[in-house]
Amino acid sequence: MMEANLLFMGMDVSKGYSDFLVLTSKNKPIEENYQLDDNSGGHEILTEKLADLTAKGYKVICGVENTGGYERNWVKCVKNLSRANENIEIYKLNPKAVKHQIQSLLRRTVTDGVSAEGIAMYMNNNYAVFKENWNKSTSQSNDITEDKMLYGMIQSLLKQQTMKKNQLEKIVYQVFPELLKYTKNSTPQWVYKLLEKYPSASAVKRAKIKGLTAIRNITEQKAMVLKEQAIKSVATPAGTIVELMVSQHCKDISALNMEIKSLKKVLVQSYEGKEISKEDLEILNSVSGISDWSAVGFLIEIGDYSRFESTSQLAAFFGVNPSYKQSGDGKFANKMSKQGSPRMRALLYTIANNLKNHDEYFKSLYAKYMAKGKKHRSVMGILMHKALRVLWGMLKTRTKYDAGIDRENQKRNTLATEVAVVEISIRARRHQELSFEAPISRSNSNKRKAMLEPQVSIKDKITRSSEHSLQQT
Repeated sequence: MMEANLLFMGMDVSKGYSDFLVLTSKNKPIEENYQLDDNSGGHEILTEKLADLTAKGYKVICGVENTGGYERNWVKCVKNLSRANENIEIYKLNPKAVKHQIQSLLRRTVTDGVSAEGIAMYMNNNYAVFKENWNKSTSQSNDITEDKMLYGMIQSLLKQQTMKKNQLEKIVYQVFPELLKYTKNSTPQWVYKLLEKYPSASAVKRAKIKGLTAIRNITEQKAMVLKEQAIKSVATPAGTIVELMVSQHCKDISALNMEIKSLKKVLVQSYEGKEISKEDLEILNSVSGISDWSAVGFLIEIGDYSRFESTSQLAAFFGVNPSYKQSGDGKFANKMSKQGSPRMRALLYTIANNLKNHDEYFKSLYAKYMAKGKKHRSVMGILMHKALRVLWGMLKTRTKYDAGIDRENQKRNTLATEVAVVEISIRARRHQELSFEAPISRSNSNKRKAMLEPQVSIKDKITRSSEHSLQQT
């Protein structure tokens, strides 16, 4: 298919409708943008439009942003057409990449039509390079799509539960603040049951010991302590409405907890029932501290892990890489880039925290960086980065966890970095030999001295370390 016969259709999806714009390979629109509803009538018109273009000898490349749901009906419509017509293709695109393309248009007002144009232009500029990667975006089975939908539902319920917990904590601070000492790390179920039945310090003060011990995990001794704390409490007196709110929040949290547990079980069983997914779960579960739920969440978030060519690309995709600003002689480290999925980073934080508590290798890494004076959150960011790379390496090489592999990789990468700096500098200076005649800074002068020193010993070390084939990264 000649380049001149390619057309790129940008589809900007909204709830209930979509805007369309078709560009030639020279980024010229063949007509003004138009809008169709997401119903049978709109799909029929789109079908006619695509059929008309292909009948004229064009190959139409359609693209839509991955919005997490609203695009699915349109993708299904075009995908069905593409099965019968090889001159129609449809791809889901990364919204962040498309966003930069739209911003580059420098339009004063970004309408749905402009967004459709940006999508079409992004496809035109990147089709030849990313076609294979894009192809995987619409080739998922229905099972995988359903698993992702269920995972999204569970995440939504977890957000609701967190919101409820935060609201409850603010009220409990007023009606029974002494109880909050039991909720520093996590809130045990007996606290919710206690507040559901006795939703204030005054209610606990009036309660009988027998009534308190009827709640699971509240012993007679604990009941007496709670009574004493309630009697001495500095709480603000709670009225009937406030007590009702506390009780209802506790009921909602418990109900959500039961629902989340049930749905998590369904999702894990779904993955265990598929041969390939089951093998992935076994590989991830070989790490001490990763539960079935965390493993399933990781597999869903990472998707087709074979599409990543390097750990750098992987880390940048999920935003756990450090972002750097480099200018002249200086290189200044900024914070974690935090691009990509925030859900993946939240999951990686949980995984890294569990590994820090249960795996000896990650424990030693945490202690090592803390001893260097780094703050807890900074160290956790490092562990998140490490966990992502290690788990991806395990999946890609089909090997179970071995901390020794990562230790060897660290040694090899440290030596390789020393040589890489020299090699890159030499390439950059290929038109002029290094010297000290230019009015350079002291820092750059020191770098040049280091570059001009013999590197044979370092290269020999790398050659020796590369004799072993390492699998995890």
